[in-house]
Amino acid sequence: MNKPLVSYVVTTYNIEKYVEESVRCAFEQTYSPLEIVLSDDCSTDSTFEIMERMAKEYTGPHKIVLNRNKKNLGITKHMNKAYLELATGEIIVAAHGDDISKPNRTKVLAEYLCEHPKCMQVASSALVVDENLVPYSDFLQKNYWVSEERTYELGSGAHVSVGFSAFRRKVMEFFGPLGDLCPTEDDPIGFRAIILGNIAYLPNKLVKYRKHAGSNSNPDQFARFPLDEIYNQNLRDMEIANKVNIIDSITMEREKKRLFESKEFRKVYRCYFAHRTLRYLLKVVMYKNLSVRTRIYYIREHIEFLKNRK
Repeated sequence: MNKPLVSYVVTTYNIEKYVEESVRCAFEQTYSPLEIVLSDDCSTDSTFEIMERMAKEYTGPHKIVLNRNKKNLGITKHMNKAYLELATGEIIVAAHGDDISKPNRTKVLAEYLCEHPKCMQVASSALVVDENLVPYSDFLQKNYWVSEERTYELGSGAHVSVGFSAFRRKVMEFFGPLGDLCPTEDDPIGFRAIILGNIAYLPNKLVKYRKHAGSNSNPDQFARFPLDEIYNQNLRDMEIANKVNIIDSITMEREKKRLFESKEFRKVYRCYFAHRTLRYLLKVVMYKNLSVRTRIYYIREHIEFLKNRK
């Protein structure tokens, strides 16, 4: 059986400190046939120059596609261009320009999708590290790994990070470009995937996920995300799927309610995440319909934060 072409897409913006290591990881991927897309969103530092030099020096077997946007497009427009225009593979492996992937990452994820035709997106577990590659505490790692393979269907509320994942090109092509107002590709791509099939999470730790001041997980960045626009994007995608009978109206109404509740809770959690005070923690743990286990988790998370801050 012929193996599908896979696009390993590295997207960057002003990360000159980390990009060389990330591009080197792309070149070291063992899967073939592979095209490597290096796309920069008009960085004002030397990020693109580093990628350009490395692309010129590369002598390996993979095809290299190098792009620099003429103007800064922002996250979502950049991802639309990278995934729908620059990448040509049947499967897309997403890579952030400040993260580190193991050489077998593409192989593991692509082979899983080939062996599981219903699966639209598969993510590996990740090791969360700081800017110097020092791992976070075991407790804070828990949201980024699973102990065994898991699959999720629509209605589960499950979500996997695009940056740890591979997804079928169909996930973007079927629904079309993400809306201009949507602030991130992360939630919508995962939701699109679970509408079309299922998503999977593997225990293999194939990525080192770097958290630093410029990453989207930074409190200041996270606090600015317009959650209502993510919700609106998900609603539009459900309507597209409903029109062609991929999901029925009952399912759509149920998911709309679940997404709304999730959005409202995230607004509360976002305030806590930005400030990390007991006042905002209390609002999180007292939020309606949270299980006792979930409340305890957020209390433990706060304790871990206080430990790491010292």
